[in-house]
Amino acid sequence: MKLYTELAEYYFTIEEAGRKFPEEVEFLRETFKRHKIQTIVDIGCGTGEHVKEIQAMGFKIHGVDGSNRMLEIAKMRYPHCTFEYGRLEDYFAKQPVDAITCLFGTFNYLLDDNAVITFLRNTHRNLKQAGLAIFEIWNADPIYRIKRKPLTTVSNVRQGNVSIRRNRGFRMTRADDVAIVEVNYVYNLNHKDLKDRHTMRVFNFPQIQNFLEDSKFEVLNVYGSYAGDKYLKTGARILVVAKKRS
Repeated sequence: MKLYTELAEYYFTIEEAGRKFPEEVEFLRETFKRHKIQTIVDIGCGTGEHVKEIQAMGFKIHGVDGSNRMLEIAKMRYPHCTFEYGRLEDYFAKQPVDAITCLFGTFNYLLDDNAVITFLRNTHRNLKQAGLAIFEIWNADPIYRIKRKPLTTVSNVRQGNVSIRRNRGFRMTRADDVAIVEVNYVYNLNHKDLKDRHTMRVFNFPQIQNFLEDSKFEVLNVYGSYAGDKYLKTGARILVVAKKRS
């Protein structure tokens, strides 16, 4: 996936255009403070922006990603932070932590039930007793209704001397109890096109709740946004805060 390799140096600029980054960081800070969290692993940390901000707030956080290029940039930009290579399905922390985050749809790259179960069991193992898991997951319900969307421009951003236009479209390729979506992008960098394709699985909340309960987690809260909005079936996002059960 070129967003995480060839385009990695522009990744945060591209993604930030569609996000409310300060709101995300504040949500995490408040959640960590409320649950007396001190140690955190961010799985799918990308180029490290969440890690940098959370560490600056006084928490001990460690970033993990499955893209060597993303990690290279994270280490270069934030040498005072710690990062390491690790894949979703088989990451094992050196020692248990208070909280694990997996944000911005990274969870949606778990394409089958076995991958989801393995990831959640490893997350359970990597957490201390009563530790927190915070997952941001793309919601299947709106996708079932729409089925497909043609390529349209979703953002225009600039980083240094490079202007970047992002076009995105998608189509559902499987629509039973496992919903698979092919997401197509065309990035225009200074008038040169670069095509990219991501295959992702989208979930509805009952599916996520069942996976979590089967993996010995208790769902504490589910939101529709980092502002704390109520989760709605029609919303794009499922933001789950869950606690490890013994």
